[in-house]
Amino acid sequence: MREPSVRRYSGRSVEEWKAARRERLLAAALELFGTDGYPATSVERLCTQAKVSTRHFYHEFQNKEAVLLAVHAQVIELAVRNTGDALRRTADRPVTERIAAAVDSYLRTIMADLRRARISFVEVVGTSPAVEEQRIAFRELLIGNLRDVGDTAVERGEIKRKDFRFLSLAFLGAVNTVVYDWMLAEPRPPEQKIQKSLRELAVQLITA
Repeated sequence: MREPSVRRYSGRSVEEWKAARRERLLAAALELFGTDGYPATSVERLCTQAKVSTRHFYHEFQNKEAVLLAVHAQVIELAVRNTGDALRRTADRPVTERIAAAVDSYLRTIMADLRRARISFVEVVGTSPAVEEQRIAFRELLIGNLRDVGDTAVERGEIKRKDFRFLSLAFLGAVNTVVYDWMLAEPRPPEQKIQKSLRELAVQLITA
């Protein structure tokens, strides 16, 4: 039997049109949430930016909160992937190098685009229970990575055992505060300077 033909519009299937429409909405959310902020952005503004009708918006997302969750998830996935790659590349290296590589990879991902930084450290904080749940889940992933690095270093005899969860929480709290302050600074210090200071702080906390 012949496979049923897929209806195409201007050379694209319906699913391809839907995927492209969703990507435009996510790009619009990154731009508007990351510059003007989540509260200041309406569904209508998102649709205008993305060149999508409000009717089609609700085909893709239940509401504006769902778009914030989706665009924040994109940032999370990129940060987790890059940090995980850094840890795998340095699996056999000393603990100080592993921590530095992971912190650098995470901070470069977040700080390379001010819109990502604003969404990560400002717009998702306390927005709603669902968004807060996702933010905390991401924080737990980062804490888990740092704890694993610490536990591995203890097993190798590089450092003594500590409360790595507490130290990870302290470090991530410092990251949130420092990066937020960096975003607001005028003139803004070079991001490499901030990354170096935070990298050194992480190494000191975990290994000293």
